[in-house]
Amino acid sequence: MRNLTWVLLHVSLVFLLFSACSSSYSSDLEVLLKLKSAMTGPNVSGLVDWPENSSSPAAHCSFSGVSCDRDSRVVSLNVSCIPLCGFIPPEIGLLNKLVNLTIAADNLTGRLPVEIANLTSLKVLNISNNLFMGNFPGEFFLGMTELEILDTYNNNFSGTLPTELANLKRIKHLSLGGNFFSGPIPDVYSEIQSLEYLGLNGNSHTGKFPASLDRLSNLKEMYVGYFNAFDGGIPPELGSLSSLQVLDMASCNLTGEIPKSLNLLKNLQLLFLQINRLTGYIPPELSGLVSLRQLDLSINELAGEIPESFSTLTNITLINLFKNHLRGPIPAYFGDLPNLEVLQVWDNNFTFELPKNLGQNGKLKLLDVATNQLTGPVPLVLCAGGKLKNLILMENFFSGAIPMELGDCKSLTKIRIEKNLLNGTIPAGIFNLPSVEVVEVSDNYFSGELPPKISGDAIETLVLSNNRITGKMPPAIGNLKNLRTLSLEMNRLSGEIPSELFGLPNLININISANNHISGEIPTSIARCTSLSSIDFSRNNLFGEIPKEIAKLMLLSTLNLSHNRITGCIPEEMRDMSSLVSLDLSNNDLVGRVPSGFVIYDDSSFAGNPNLGPQSHFSCPSSPGEVQNSSQTHGRFCSPVLIACIAVFVTALLLVPPRSRHSHVSKGGTGIVERGKATSELTDIRRGLIAGNGGTHA
Repeated sequence: MRNLTWVLLHVSLVFLLFSACSSSYSSDLEVLLKLKSAMTGPNVSGLVDWPENSSSPAAHCSFSGVSCDRDSRVVSLNVSCIPLCGFIPPEIGLLNKLVNLTIAADNLTGRLPVEIANLTSLKVLNISNNLFMGNFPGEFFLGMTELEILDTYNNNFSGTLPTELANLKRIKHLSLGGNFFSGPIPDVYSEIQSLEYLGLNGNSHTGKFPASLDRLSNLKEMYVGYFNAFDGGIPPELGSLSSLQVLDMASCNLTGEIPKSLNLLKNLQLLFLQINRLTGYIPPELSGLVSLRQLDLSINELAGEIPESFSTLTNITLINLFKNHLRGPIPAYFGDLPNLEVLQVWDNNFTFELPKNLGQNGKLKLLDVATNQLTGPVPLVLCAGGKLKNLILMENFFSGAIPMELGDCKSLTKIRIEKNLLNGTIPAGIFNLPSVEVVEVSDNYFSGELPPKISGDAIETLVLSNNRITGKMPPAIGNLKNLRTLSLEMNRLSGEIPSELFGLPNLININISANNHISGEIPTSIARCTSLSSIDFSRNNLFGEIPKEIAKLMLLSTLNLSHNRITGCIPEEMRDMSSLVSLDLSNNDLVGRVPSGFVIYDDSSFAGNPNLGPQSHFSCPSSPGEVQNSSQTHGRFCSPVLIACIAVFVTALLLVPPRSRHSHVSKGGTGIVERGKATSELTDIRRGLIAGNGGTHA
């Protein structure tokens, strides 16, 4: 009997344990389904693989982003980059076995529920890139003694930084940036000795940057720039952060000089101090940063020269010094830096030549030295490794020819070398590079002809203006299927406009004006290029009529055909071009009348067309022969002799005695009406003469 009782008790205990486990299974499943309902909101299809009709009590362990322990309790929930629109419900606190809660980039909003404080087993909490708001509840985290990662980056939290986080003795990664936190950085954060990553960037912090953070001896990365506005400069004490690998204090209103003590940061790999108000010289002592890979001191007020001691920075890959007041040469040793990939020093006062071996390391990707006073030739080995993407040399005094080697640099995407003293021919290969998108070589002394073969499918901008380029526009320009802007003005081009040009589907702007000698007629194929917004064919030798097909360009806003030899009438169809806001047809041989819809343009748009007027009684001829005959007849009709005869005749009529006039009326009965009609016709003739001789001023 006793044995039976013991067996029954044992079975009952097992049943109770099984029931308890089943209850916990059901609880976590129910919690997840409530989370799904709250986070998805109405009409959102996120978490579709979390079925609501699961029969198995452990079914939730197979939900996406869910991991369970051996008891089917949820220990990890990672729901990231899913289009949600709801909030985190209070039920989240029931998942009290969670070690990792990652709900990132899901567009969730609202405030964090107080029940999140029950998640005392958490080691990772990542709610970054959402829309959570309100003051950050630091008190919720006091019980999370195991927490190692707290990431709230890019939300809408506000108020001051929570000081309670200083009690988290195991935390290594603290990211509170990208929010609207204000006020100073608490000194108490210097007590988080376990901290390896501190991100406070992109907030609205003020006050002095706390020098006490130099006590964070384990800190490897510190991001405190962007939108913050600190008082004063960089604390020299930061030089004692011996483990620091990244120091980003960009765009946070720093003043004063760069501390020499930063040279003690032997493990520092990235130093970003750009977009501040730092003054003084670049400390030569920074050459002690033997691990440095990226240095950005751009957009400050630094002066002096680049230190010669920087030749020891053999690990450097990026040097950004643009928009300062630096002067002197770009050091020759820059060409010897074995890992240099990016060099941007534009908008300074650098002089002398570029290092001849710049690019010899085979790793150079971006070179921007624009807006300096650099001279000499363009180095031959810039693309020695076939990796150069951006070549920007504009607004200097470079001379000589473009190295032919650049025509074989298939990695190039941008070539901007305008406003220099370069000469010779443009390497033909540049027009056939597979990846180049921008070619701007204007305002130089380039000569020769454009190559007959052009096949750079990626070219979007081709600016060759203000050079000495001769020859014809090659029909092969029509191969540039992605071309949006074509500027050939102020050259010495001749020949006709190739009709292939207007087969380009994306062309927006075209300018072949000024100093060129383009002749022939405007191709009727211009109507095919419906993307055109601006056309400037002025100051050439174009003849023939304006094709009526031009009225099909419904996006055209600027049209300049002035200073040519265009004849015929302005097509009536053009009056319906509602997008046209700038029109210049002056100084041509146009005839007839200005369409009535062109009243928005002033007289200068049509000046210099002696046979063009707003009220002309001449109809537009339909053939070139009729245009010539009409012009000759009009000229004879407007002769001074005929005008004098008409004046004598009108004067004679006015001198007829009243009696004679009355007698004439009494005989005819309708003489007054007839004479009035004749007078009206004379008036119209006089108006026509004025319009014909004086354009639109009648």
